[in-house]
Amino acid sequence: SSISGWICREFRAGKAWNLAPLLPQVLEAFEQAEREPKPPPHLLFSDVYLEMPPRLRRQREELQRHLETYGEHYPLQQFQK
Repeated sequence: SSISGWICREFRAGKAWNLAPLLPQVLEAFEQAEREPKPPPHLLFSDVYLEMPPRLRRQREELQRHLETYGEHYPLQQFQK
């Protein structure tokens, strides 16, 4: 029996948790996180593999060139350097 199956049975049986009281806390946590600077874009490529595959290295270089050319069209000030 999977966890999703168990959750579905709980909902059908009317035993689901009432998470509505937590919604304000969840929304506040999201708002607080969105005020923080976003991680630098290069972490999209370096945060997965121990050694970066050539295709990802090329994609990272393409993104860097793209941002150098068209960076003024993106909210780059929202990202960490």
